[in-house]
Amino acid sequence: MASVANYNLKKLIVLILLTSVLSSCKTGGVGRSFFSASNSEKKIANDLKFIDAIAEKNTGNYEKSIVLFEEILKSKDNPAPAHFELSKLYWQKSNDDKAIQHINSAVDLNPKNKWFVNYKIELTKKLALYDECEKTYKLRKKLFPSSTDYEIEFSDFYITRKKYSEALKLYDDLEKRIGISHEININKFLIYKGLDEYGKCEEEIKKLIQTFPAKINYYIQYADFKLEHGEIEKAFSIYNEALQVIPNNPLIYNEMARYYLSDHEEEKAFNLYGKILADPSYKASYKIDILRKFSRLAKVENRIHAQTKKFMGIASKAHPYNPQLNNTFAEFLFEENSFVMSASYYKVVVDLRPNNYRAWQQLVLCYYNSNDYEKMIQSSEDALELFPTLPQMYFYNGMGLIQKKEYEKSIEVLEEGNDLVLSSDKGLKAQFLSSLGDAYHALKDHIRSDEYFDLSLEVEPENYYVLNNYAYYLSERNTSLEKAKKMSKLSNSLKPEEASFQDTYGWILYQLGEFDDALNWLKKSEINGGNNSGVINEHLGDLYQKLGNSKMAKTYWEKAFEIGDASDELKIKLNK
Repeated sequence: MASVANYNLKKLIVLILLTSVLSSCKTGGVGRSFFSASNSEKKIANDLKFIDAIAEKNTGNYEKSIVLFEEILKSKDNPAPAHFELSKLYWQKSNDDKAIQHINSAVDLNPKNKWFVNYKIELTKKLALYDECEKTYKLRKKLFPSSTDYEIEFSDFYITRKKYSEALKLYDDLEKRIGISHEININKFLIYKGLDEYGKCEEEIKKLIQTFPAKINYYIQYADFKLEHGEIEKAFSIYNEALQVIPNNPLIYNEMARYYLSDHEEEKAFNLYGKILADPSYKASYKIDILRKFSRLAKVENRIHAQTKKFMGIASKAHPYNPQLNNTFAEFLFEENSFVMSASYYKVVVDLRPNNYRAWQQLVLCYYNSNDYEKMIQSSEDALELFPTLPQMYFYNGMGLIQKKEYEKSIEVLEEGNDLVLSSDKGLKAQFLSSLGDAYHALKDHIRSDEYFDLSLEVEPENYYVLNNYAYYLSERNTSLEKAKKMSKLSNSLKPEEASFQDTYGWILYQLGEFDDALNWLKKSEINGGNNSGVINEHLGDLYQKLGNSKMAKTYWEKAFEIGDASDELKIKLNK
């Protein structure tokens, strides 16, 4: 509304001026013709037309705007601004020829107008008319010789066109006028470096160091230049010169450490990296880059793993409240299965950044993997207060409650989370349904349990964990054994060499009276790690007893008793 009001006000002023001019044209009672306008009248009429044209342009009515500007050109009253506006309009309409034609006219009519000249430079660049662009740069340089910004922009143009000698001439002229500066001399240094002008390159960087001795980056660039030419001793003397100016500077230490590491001088590199990571003044984001580099190295060079872990601890101690650093260390510890330590760092992350959902997930998984189900439940409940619509955390909470044998509460949580799962997320849906099956199984509500397992397999028919668990539960109840056998066989084909799956299949075969095949599968299970399972050893004992080999049966039962996760009936079997 404000722009419309301003436009109407301007239009009113022009109309008042026009009326005033027309009224003043009467002399001695003889009026002049209304239609024979003076130069002043023409100017006012054109000004009004110009305002109308701009208004049409601003509302997107380009065609009407062009007609009005063309009418102004026909009047031959100060046409340069109209040419300028027409150039921009034709550029909008992708009429490149007319766009360049009109800006050329505007500049020819008024070459001292910087807006016209600047727009011509911009337009000729866009149209890749580089010769014309260069001519316009030269014109601007002549018209505005004192503008440093214009000179630097002209130099940048020459660099992009790879006309390095022309760019250097402009920089030399600027340096004479304003002295040594970063914008001028660092570009001269880079140009000479690209041209392999060793002496001139060194001269420019030395100027910068002498003028700005506290700028550490100049020392680094100078040392890099020397390293590129194989002058290692000279490079390190430059580093030491910088350290005399600013002792213990982490940027210099970092450059030296990188060289030592690439040169396989690991002890020297590790010593310097330790100093860098312990320095609280060095940005945490830079330290994270170092730590991630070492983390990647540790995956291929196991001998560096311990050193990387040490570095992680040093950095996190220097920045105890930095969420990114704590998260980096937590990830490293999680990958090495140090779940208790990892949880302590993820806890810092979620305290500092409560909206970091992934950190909450990892924290909960740390507690799960370290069997700390109390903290798993508590942390998932805390996360649910922040993310009440994300189903994954309901799943974690429900799993923790199952582990604590709080089955009814786990069912309540899992049902709530299950309602939030999208039908397209089949993996998560299957997990919720199978977990509900586990919870109802624990409550001995076998009808509901079987219903949920069937639903889970409808969603993911080849989920081998669900197939195995469901089959095993049926075998425990000695019911639907053919169905259990079919599911267990499929789970073993999907995930072979899994001891618990082989045990399930062997036990189902035992229940069906197929003792020879059962022994074969239970022995496979034993070989693949089942020898450390009380359940599997007890099953082998039961099978040998059924086969009439009481000695072997007792051996396996005793081993199962020693391991400790067998059935309540094991003592009775041993005492027979």
